[in-house]
Amino acid sequence: MNWKRAVSLFVAGISGFAGAAELIWSFDMNNSQIRERIGKCPYAKVSKDFEGTDVLTLKVPPEALAKSEFNTVVIPLNLQKLGIPGQYLIMEGDIRYEAVSKPHRNYNGIKCQLSYMDGGKRQWKEFYKTKDATIRYGSLPKWTHFRGSMQIRKGASRATLNLGLQESYGTIEFRNLRLFKGESLPVSTLELNPVPQAEYTIPASPRMRGVMSPNTFREQDFADLQKWGVNLIRWQIKAPRGLSPSEWIRETRKRAAILPEVLAAGEKYGIKVLIDLHSSGGRQVLSSREGGEFLVEFWKEIAAKYKGHPAVWGYDLLNEPHSRYHKPGLPSWNELADRTIRAIREIDPVTPVIVEPDHMASPHMLEYLPVFPYPNIIYSIHTYTPGSITHQLDPRAKKFVGYPDGEWDKRGAIREWLEPVREFQRKTGARIYVGEFGCVRWAPGAADYIRDSIEFFEECGWDWTYHAFREWHGWSAEHSDDPSVMTPVPMTKRKEVLLKAFEKNKK
Repeated sequence: MNWKRAVSLFVAGISGFAGAAELIWSFDMNNSQIRERIGKCPYAKVSKDFEGTDVLTLKVPPEALAKSEFNTVVIPLNLQKLGIPGQYLIMEGDIRYEAVSKPHRNYNGIKCQLSYMDGGKRQWKEFYKTKDATIRYGSLPKWTHFRGSMQIRKGASRATLNLGLQESYGTIEFRNLRLFKGESLPVSTLELNPVPQAEYTIPASPRMRGVMSPNTFREQDFADLQKWGVNLIRWQIKAPRGLSPSEWIRETRKRAAILPEVLAAGEKYGIKVLIDLHSSGGRQVLSSREGGEFLVEFWKEIAAKYKGHPAVWGYDLLNEPHSRYHKPGLPSWNELADRTIRAIREIDPVTPVIVEPDHMASPHMLEYLPVFPYPNIIYSIHTYTPGSITHQLDPRAKKFVGYPDGEWDKRGAIREWLEPVREFQRKTGARIYVGEFGCVRWAPGAADYIRDSIEFFEECGWDWTYHAFREWHGWSAEHSDDPSVMTPVPMTKRKEVLLKAFEKNKK
């Protein structure tokens, strides 16, 4: 491959787009106009998913077709103010739907559509398109990421974004909707030719199998984990939520002061430590220039202080970054990650750096991370899908969803959900680390879910850490399935699954 082209493709991957792209709009319930427009549609509501992301749901009953053939949330967009005319407009987001009826006309049904005036004529452009563009109905039970683009003529005006159903009834949901203006679609690393290859100067073994850390340090926890057979702990440097960037920075520095004790315990008990900068969605980092600068400086300090420490396994740059917090004019997550890795590598050329993709370390966003041109980069995902099973966080619920639940059969659905990660691994040669997975303890079949997940990780050769160890009783493998029991018990089915898996660390 021509080196100039290779560099240009890498830059494209870092920015997330083949050309210049700018975030100009996102689905945000703090926006009064969006709230008002949702309120005008009788079948629309907004809720939060288990990650705290706004989800727009339209549940259109069959009888609604007799009242109106167009049941959507209609959001006005000022194209001139947004600077879109004459440029490409890009939308990305997640979609799922259930039992959407077949429309009378094949261009109706599911609508994720821009409507605008151009030269006195109404134009319609669809962002969400299926492989067969004539199929705009049926069911898509799992969240699916989509992207669409269109070129907007210079005379475009009076636009609306239409989200919902036309000539159809059923249920449709949207989340993480964002609009960009730019020259082309985001670049998938797997679409590059040739696909870049990850470079490793350290052996892939031993396989790392461990747990997420508690919120406080106790040496006894390390002694207990040694008995469990754990060989890795992902140590959270975790400031409280809701802080401003400056407050978060100060608190993070305070919490990092415990690292010498953590690493000493890790060395004493033979447990490697992954240093994890644990921000909720990376909000403070991605939303401010101050936070981005701190990210780089923090890891330079960590690398300088702990380079070569026998207990350090790696540096986890930022927990679950999410571009919903990204503000126009600031570096994208890919750009910021590259800058941070480069700064680390100038100090420490060897220690693994762990990078998580956008949308809370989503498996389906992994391909939009570039293969960074530095050695020993490990690519990490978090998986809790389906959240309807894993994140039943209210122990007062009268009925809990169990695993398997029909759609989420044993093993098969987990494999299907994580297949994009395995494809990324096969095509790039990347080492994969599952930084978080787990299931709330009172979900029926939680032990089966954990076992089936681990079996797939092992089959793929991935490193992993269970979420979590002595952090919150709801995730605890040491608490019974009964949500009313608040004290640990000698053994649970979930703990049995983990202990059996940790036995492989001794071989």
